[in-house]
Amino acid sequence: MQTKSGADKDLIIDQALRELTGIQWNFFKPVGSTRRLLFFYSLMFKNNPIVVISVPERDSGESYAQITSAVRNLADIYGLRVIVDGSPNSIPPTLSATKRETVITVEPMQKQQIESIPEFKILIDFLKSHNLDCPVWKVLGGSPADYLKLKEVIIKKMSLPNTVSDEIVDQVKNHLQNILSSSFNKNVIRSNLTTQQIIKIFRERNVIKIPIAELVNMGLLLEYPNKVFREVMILDGWFVVPSSSAISLIISENVQNDADIAKLSEKLFGST
Repeated sequence: MQTKSGADKDLIIDQALRELTGIQWNFFKPVGSTRRLLFFYSLMFKNNPIVVISVPERDSGESYAQITSAVRNLADIYGLRVIVDGSPNSIPPTLSATKRETVITVEPMQKQQIESIPEFKILIDFLKSHNLDCPVWKVLGGSPADYLKLKEVIIKKMSLPNTVSDEIVDQVKNHLQNILSSSFNKNVIRSNLTTQQIIKIFRERNVIKIPIAELVNMGLLLEYPNKVFREVMILDGWFVVPSSSAISLIISENVQNDADIAKLSEKLFGST
């Protein structure tokens, strides 16, 4: 099930129980049916069902959905096993501080892993045959979802009659420049003052990560929602890193305006 930003506890619980029982009529409460379903389910499978709650990212100024209390009630009152699928921009910090949770972090894939995905074979073969694989990797990084979007762009172009390779190459370049432009104009330049200060530190030091403790000592605490940076646990501690490869490029290349985006694109694809 998918909840909404700012959704209250009772709404989330009601939605979860309706998804579980299949009851959608508002005048019919799902509590009784849920208890009967769980009784027979536990008899048959010797365990309780799993409920997956997908939480969308919040926009600036939106409140968190009341996920923490809803999950606690679903687990304690109904005995359900609950999986919450979301990012730091969508999930309240209290959810991962209960000492009862198991947190699974899905990190970006390595380049070799991306290229080994069978569904991307046509895309990867085309990129490599036109020396585009490295520039694409620098912009998209290890996000399979972003590669899937690029694949859809190429497949659409390939399906058109009389399409030549140069047109597809241009389509790839335009797609990636749009990603860079969107990351800059929608995220970087619209970020809050604290994030702007952290960007400045990244540029001055020319680094790809900064220890969280160091930023805190400087009075800089990363605020969420944040589309520019994220917090990650690496072997030697907790760090703040750019939220995507595109934003990492924008920071490291000191992009200040749309003209710089065009120059960065030319730099990436200059040899192709």
